[in-house]
Amino acid sequence: MESTRAPHERPETLTEGRQGQQTGARPTSPLAVPPSFGAGEQVESVVSPKGRFRIHFSRVGLNAVPAGDADGSGVPDAVEVVGRAYERVADFYVSLGFVLPGSDAAVADNGGDGLFDVYLVDFAGVADGAFRLDDCETESGLRCVGHMLQENDFAGYDYPSYETAVDILASHEFFHAVQSAYRTGMGGVVTEGTAVWASERFDASLEDLEHFSASYLSRTDSSLVQDPTGPAASFSYGASLFFQYLGERVGDAAILRLWEESVTSPEARWPVVVDRLLGRDWSLSFDAAFTEFSTWNLSTGARANASQGYARGGGYVGLKPMAKTLPYQEEGVRLTTASARYFEVPGGSERVWARYVPRDVANSSQQHLLVAAVTDTAVLRVTRVDGPGTLSANVTASDASRVIIAVVDGRHEGTGRYGTLCLSGETSGAPCVEVTPEPEPEPEPEVPETPDDDDSGCAAAPGALGWAALVLVGVGRRRRS
Repeated sequence: MESTRAPHERPETLTEGRQGQQTGARPTSPLAVPPSFGAGEQVESVVSPKGRFRIHFSRVGLNAVPAGDADGSGVPDAVEVVGRAYERVADFYVSLGFVLPGSDAAVADNGGDGLFDVYLVDFAGVADGAFRLDDCETESGLRCVGHMLQENDFAGYDYPSYETAVDILASHEFFHAVQSAYRTGMGGVVTEGTAVWASERFDASLEDLEHFSASYLSRTDSSLVQDPTGPAASFSYGASLFFQYLGERVGDAAILRLWEESVTSPEARWPVVVDRLLGRDWSLSFDAAFTEFSTWNLSTGARANASQGYARGGGYVGLKPMAKTLPYQEEGVRLTTASARYFEVPGGSERVWARYVPRDVANSSQQHLLVAAVTDTAVLRVTRVDGPGTLSANVTASDASRVIIAVVDGRHEGTGRYGTLCLSGETSGAPCVEVTPEPEPEPEPEVPETPDDDDSGCAAAPGALGWAALVLVGVGRRRRS
């Protein structure tokens, strides 16, 4: 996982940072690439309190750890902090039911024994930690072992304390090692997303998930099930919100079973595995879960309410819908798989109407329309309509400062789909409902006259399609408020 993270400062620059599930020589090897120990650097190691980890460090040189030894044990306090943190993290993941990485005794360069190795090295500010693979039982990447690289002193990083930095890195990076004890090659969204989820479960006060929430909530139009590339790589970390939703909605078992079943279904993509286990164990589907997740995201930031969604949603940044004015119509609204497009219009109207007409009605299943009346600090009410077909919904908005409209695609596979979205505050719903035009006057026998213009109500939205034509497509749907 390449995820630099000067915390609370640069959530969008993760291609510089934490590095996970890479391979390469260990930092004590002459063949290692930086970060690594120098040729003349004396490297020591100690075993963690419960005997599961070996921590490698140096006292002098580029990679030197802080020298303080307040307890007089002869081992720098910074090294002891690391050992204790990894043991606490391992105990916690075992308590959730996860298996821990196996022994690396069979690896040629194994740090001296079969214990899990953590190397404290200087990342020079461009990263803060890395899990690297050593070997796997099968070529398909099942049941792998590896080792950890972690920043030696966090000098110049924006963590509030050395201890906090160690806890975040240990909980996040070691969960990559746990993942690899099941399967590798699952993709960045599920590996980074569940690793951030794991840190949040280990200690919510670390606020790693809160920090990365903007990386998803500002890009909800991106597909949750497709790994991003380039500058948008932080989206994978923000995707932790979906796994947080699953954990709060059905329990930690959902994340555990995802990794367990990835072993029995080594060719399956992670959303397929989620869809299968949700249907079998909780009478849900990926589509239903993603749509509810998109509804929970309304109650984030200042509008957070634990009864409407996340327990700690007030710590998330909140949605940033596209601001529009009424009436509004857009003919090329694109939805990709597992995505949501949020729009926002002023409240105060008796009602706000929304209508979404899919371009391809025959291929419009698993599309949904949400219309929410909100204030700056609360979600007052939400109307939801489910496809297939044309989706129409309205909400009382006289007491709302804003109305948020979301078009949601709950599929986990397929290609992008398009449709027309129309928003209106007119009591009649125009131009979002069919308005019967007035009859054209009969022409005088001798002096033919030009018929009156169509009065469908669409003139209020430049370039709008006539809704009288649009309503002829199917409207099969289920409505829930």
